Amino acid sequence: MPDLPLVSILIPNYNHSRYLDECIQSALDQTYPNVEILLLDNQSADSSVSVAAKYASRGVRINRNIINILNRSYRVLAEQMASGEYLLLMGADDAIHPAFVEKAVNIMQRHPQVGYVHGERDFMDEQSNLIELDPFFNCSFVAPGRSVMPIYMVTTIAHPAQGIVRRSAFERIEGYQREVDHMNADKSLWFYLSAVSDYAYIRDKMCRIRVNTNNQTALTQQNFQHPVLCHMIINEFCRYAEQHGFEGVAARKEEALQRLAVDFLAYAGGMLANGNYEGAWSYLAYAKILWRGVTGQKRWQCLMGMWKSKKIDMEYIAHYDTMFAARKRNYEPPSGFVPIDMGALQ
Repeated sequence: MPDLPLVSILIPNYNHSRYLDECIQSALDQTYPNVEILLLDNQSADSSVSVAAKYASRGVRINRNIINILNRSYRVLAEQMASGEYLLLMGADDAIHPAFVEKAVNIMQRHPQVGYVHGERDFMDEQSNLIELDPFFNCSFVAPGRSVMPIYMVTTIAHPAQGIVRRSAFERIEGYQREVDHMNADKSLWFYLSAVSDYAYIRDKMCRIRVNTNNQTALTQQNFQHPVLCHMIINEFCRYAEQHGFEGVAARKEEALQRLAVDFLAYAGGMLANGNYEGAWSYLAYAKILWRGVTGQKRWQCLMGMWKSKKIDMEYIAHYDTMFAARKRNYEPPSGFVPIDMGALQ
């Protein structure tokens, strides 16, 4: 299809056999006709390879590593296997809306300065039950990348499967760089793409992100490298922004540290719920380093009380676990934005 740019859907997988049918089928169901689907299995111990093999006859290309290369999978897929002008970095336990690729490509074809497009998302649990979220922004739009950069100081905005990336922008920032820390890899990708290109947002729900206790994000939080790297990435963003003249990033540093401290309270609660008192203490202590005022927060005091008494209030912890999905968002887009009429893109 010479008139339509190729889109490469990249799916690294490790032991997600029970979700692969839903993931791969959502990629196959795209209304955009010029798509290649590449799956890279990282030596799964479950039935992932046999599940994926069912789709080889439908054009899905399946490769297997002899070891688990974690986040490097996206770079291997993009640099050594994919041929597309655009890249979609899926999680093997996620799913995308049938019109996502078509809508994103239409935007980037009309706005060649846009390096990546985020579609809005909902969460789903291990049984694929939907957890509906408020959209992050209050409209679909295109905005200058530099105006979006400060937002990544305080939030990630999107998971990889929510984004379709222009290959030229991806290569310009040397791809998906962070191999150690899964969560910061996402934030870093979007931040540095914003430094070299503009940004587009689709307010419609384009993706379903799996949340469960066994995914890479949950495992990352158990490794105490994670909070250190979260702290370092805030400093790195500020250093990079100052070096390149991106104003507005450093102005949100204190807010970023306070928000990170609050995030660490959630991780501490999770550690307590699982009986990991050493991990809980580490997060509570680091939250205090980031923001001295956190000790005045009722939540910090309650969690510290649980840690000291070893009496865990599971109902209290569960209450805060549900607050993320229930919170209201609907923010105004960043400065310099131009609204997109999604109906006009059909």
